[in-house]
Amino acid sequence: MALQSSGAISLSDIQTEFGGSNPISLSEYYRGGSYVTDNNTNVPTSGTITMSNFYGAVKQFSHTITSSIQQANLSTILTSAGWNGSDPVDLTINSGVYLWSDSTSIGGLTISSALNGLLTVTNNGYIIGKGGQGGDGYGSYSGGTGGPALVNNATSVTFINASGAFIAGGGGGGANSGVVSPKGGTSGVAGGGGGAGGGRGGRGFDTSQYPSAYGNGGAIGAAGSNGGGTFGSVGIGYGGGSGGGGGAGRATSSGSQGAGGGGGGRILSGTGGAGGVNTSTTYWGIGGSGGSGGSVGGNKVEGSGAGGGGGWGANGGSAGGGSGGAGGAAISGTSIASMTNNGTIYGSQA
Repeated sequence: MALQSSGAISLSDIQTEFGGSNPISLSEYYRGGSYVTDNNTNVPTSGTITMSNFYGAVKQFSHTITSSIQQANLSTILTSAGWNGSDPVDLTINSGVYLWSDSTSIGGLTISSALNGLLTVTNNGYIIGKGGQGGDGYGSYSGGTGGPALVNNATSVTFINASGAFIAGGGGGGANSGVVSPKGGTSGVAGGGGGAGGGRGGRGFDTSQYPSAYGNGGAIGAAGSNGGGTFGSVGIGYGGGSGGGGGAGRATSSGSQGAGGGGGGRILSGTGGAGGVNTSTTYWGIGGSGGSGGSVGGNKVEGSGAGGGGGWGANGGSAGGGSGGAGGAAISGTSIASMTNNGTIYGSQA
């Protein structure tokens, strides 16, 4: 609890706030020394020091996250670093650091209610959610929902998203068309694209030849991989830098030809992957770039186009048999009390 802003301050008041032992000496309480934390800029680091220097002074725990963490739980991180559970916290996330998730139900960073009224965050890095999976040609035609980037459960949080920093929900997965070609084939179903944030591409229906011809999502900072298929570069969905490409499956009178959607990437801001080549008879959705939805898949005479995966925080494209998945929230849970955004935020905010 901060010291008073006016009136008399005693040495024992200062000791109660910052710690120390008897006998008390004011010279023990220079800023940056054993007791007084660096946030108290009115307190000198040397030389003349007076009681009035301590008006409004407060003990604060400072911590910097210097390396990437999967599904970071802030209370756990701070406690491991020595936080006592009651001091105000000043957190810095360094440039180049990813706080990322590989689950659409868990945020890249979770802030618990244990930090109610105590937390200030400066983000210089990347807080990102997981992308939704593309719809499959096995009855689950709709694309998966993207996951949240930041899940906040604390009140009175102050947050600074610095220049060059990102908070980005995962993109929604692109839909699978779920359409059988009128040309007489039995399995003319396209594979959907994965969403930004590493969503896996969807599968086509051709289980006999290509049961898993989908592109995998990219690692952090990397693009997703291309889908596979039975008719080469014409039909596959290309992996996205942020959104996944739509896949393609085509059924003809001679049988089915399946192909998988491209996986979503984890590049910020990134671009979406292309769908299969457009022709007079086929059309496949294109993955959305950062903040942009995946395009809608077509349904033409000989084939069925899947929707493209959504870009960061954006919906996946729909197609004949299913809906694109919803984009993940940038910030879910309790709204940030004080947000200064000098960077980029993709997705909804609580």
